[in-house]
Amino acid sequence: MSRLFATLASIVCFSTICPASSSVVEVLYVAGPHGRQPASLLAYNMNPKTAVAQEVGQPVKIEASSIDPLTVGGMHLIYVWNATDVWMYVTSANGVPESKPSQHLKFTFRHRVNTFLADPNGKFAYAALTWTDVNSYYHAVVVLFTIDQRTGKLTNTGRVVARYQPNQWIALTGFMFGGSGRNLYASYDDYGPYTCGFGYDYYVVNQTTGHLGSLIRLTGADCGGVSSATAVTDLLTATASACCGQGSGWLDVTRRSTGQTIDCSSEMLAFCGDDVSALSIDPASRNVFFADFDVKQLLIGHIDFNTLQLVATSSSIPGLPPVYFNPDSKVVYAVNSNYIGIYAFDSASGNSTASTSLPDSGNVTIATATLKH
Repeated sequence: MSRLFATLASIVCFSTICPASSSVVEVLYVAGPHGRQPASLLAYNMNPKTAVAQEVGQPVKIEASSIDPLTVGGMHLIYVWNATDVWMYVTSANGVPESKPSQHLKFTFRHRVNTFLADPNGKFAYAALTWTDVNSYYHAVVVLFTIDQRTGKLTNTGRVVARYQPNQWIALTGFMFGGSGRNLYASYDDYGPYTCGFGYDYYVVNQTTGHLGSLIRLTGADCGGVSSATAVTDLLTATASACCGQGSGWLDVTRRSTGQTIDCSSEMLAFCGDDVSALSIDPASRNVFFADFDVKQLLIGHIDFNTLQLVATSSSIPGLPPVYFNPDSKVVYAVNSNYIGIYAFDSASGNSTASTSLPDSGNVTIATATLKH
C-alpha cells in the first residue's frame, strides 16, 4: 500500500507548552484502555521546564494499544501493533497522528508476535515471536522488516535474523532497543532446577543489513528468596538485590565500556540496602531510579563514575509505578492506576524541577518521542 501524503495539520503553539527551541517538540502518546476495541490514541506536547501537558489534535481510534513512535528522515511516524497486525500512522510536525493509517500489514507467521519494534535509526523493524512447544521447551525467532526511507512503509523480508533454539529452562520474554540502535536487548527468565533468575542478553545489530549477531550474555539477577531487579542501557547495567529486608541489600551500576562498577550498599546510600521492586536508568545513563519496596517510593541516585559513588538527590516519586522517559531524558512519566505523574527532569543533577499529573482511564500504554526539525 503506497502512503498518501497529507497536508500537515496546523497546530497552535501555546506559550506554556512549547519548549524554548521551536525545533524540538517533546511528545507523550497515551493509548488505551487495554481490551477495548477500538482503543483511543491521544497526543500531548510537553513543556520540559514546567511538566505541563497540552493535548494536541483529536483522539484517534486505533485497533491495538501497543505503540512505537519513530522518525524516518524528516517524517514522524507511529507504528501501532498487536500479536497479529501492525498499522503505520503519519504524524504532523507536533506528533499528531493522522486519523487513518497509511499502511496495514497482517502478520502471516505460525506464532503470535510477542514484540514489534523499530530500530531508533529508522532503517529496520523486527517482529519477535516466542512460544512453547508440546514438550514445554521455549523458542523464539526474530524476523526482519525494512523501512522505506521516503515513506516509512514496512516490508516484511521474511528473513529470520535470530533463532533462539529450544531451551528447556530459559525463556526470552521481551525485546527492546537502546538509544543508539546498536544492540537489540532480550529479557529472559531462567526456570532451571533450583534456579530463579532473570536479566538481559543482547544481539549486535548490523547497521547495514539489519541482521543480528549471536546472542551475548549481559547481566542477570537471582530471584530465589530475595528481592532483585535489573536495568540496562547502551552504556550501563544495574543490578540490585536484598535478602532480608531493609539494610541487607546492595546495588551495582557498571559502565559497560570499561567495566567500572559502583558498589552501593546502605553505608553509601540508605536505599541501596533496601528491598527493590524495579530499577530504571534514564536514557542519558546518568541516574538510576530505585523502586524502594520498603518505603514505597521511587528514589533517584545520580551516578558519578569519577568518585565511583551514587549521589543522593532531593527528588522522589510516590508509590512504585513503572517509569518512562522522553528520549532526551528531559521528562519522566510515572504511570499509576488512574493518573500519569509528569516530572520535568534535570539529568545532570538527577533532580525533578517541576511536576504535574494527567488523569487517565486506567490500564493504558504510553510512548514518548523527541521530535527534531
